[in-house]
Amino acid sequence: MTSSDISVILVKLEHLSDMLDQVHAEVKRTNGRVTELEMQEAKWQGKEDAKRPYGVVATTVVAYGLLAVLAWFVGHNV
Repeated sequence: MTSSDISVILVKLEHLSDMLDQVHAEVKRTNGRVTELEMQEAKWQGKEDAKRPYGVVATTVVAYGLLAVLAWFVGHNV
């Protein structure tokens, strides 16, 4: 291997190193954007999960209210 071949290899390695640095920087930016999206999705999911107990309570109140009205109706008409 001649010194000219070694010089070519070193230049190519330097070029590859620069490209890897650019790719690494872009990957870091992309990961940051993905992390933001994941956090936003988790926030939205958390809001939906937080609403569930209110739905259960509301359904229970309505069901027991209807049951009470039905019991009253039957009790007064029998």
